[in-house]
Amino acid sequence: MLIELGPYVPAIPFEDWRSLAALCGTAWLAAASRRPSAAGDRVTQRRLRVLGSCPTSFAAFAGLRAGVGPVHLRGTCAALPGAEGAGTLWQVETGEDVDAGRVLIEEASDFLLSLEDSGYVYVSAEGGHLVSGAPVRAGDAVSVFGFADEVPDRNGIASSSYGRGGLLPAIRSGSELPLLVTHVVR
Repeated sequence: MLIELGPYVPAIPFEDWRSLAALCGTAWLAAASRRPSAAGDRVTQRRLRVLGSCPTSFAAFAGLRAGVGPVHLRGTCAALPGAEGAGTLWQVETGEDVDAGRVLIEEASDFLLSLEDSGYVYVSAEGGHLVSGAPVRAGDAVSVFGFADEVPDRNGIASSSYGRGGLLPAIRSGSELPLLVTHVVR
């Protein structure tokens, strides 16, 4: 399902409206929740435009400085080498809390994203959100929206595709916007 958000924002490839609702409590729409203004509208449009953008290639992403973003990547999930219980990488459930009532429980593990043009990117789950309702498992095709970074390459994953001796390109949450992960809608 493609969701059209207006004349200035391209269609966003989310599964359904419930998936888009996950953005409501995040900074992706924070400018719209303050007092209405033209400047706030422009900030929100710019942020949402990224969600409808074409994915960035591995070569272009690998050339970015740390902190640049938000950037859109698309690829296939893979568990980190040696990760235990790598079946489900990210899931969202509802639970019951004695004091708070119904709560949303989001559990995520860092994972590798194999990009379509043969490069690997480390996905740091900290501070991120799964936008689509279905759990993310190894082998799933996903889109990831976040900020460029680099992490130490302890397993030698980057040596063949990135060539930066000890560093692996990574994508993470930013200080302003959380990382978003959603299943690829075909």
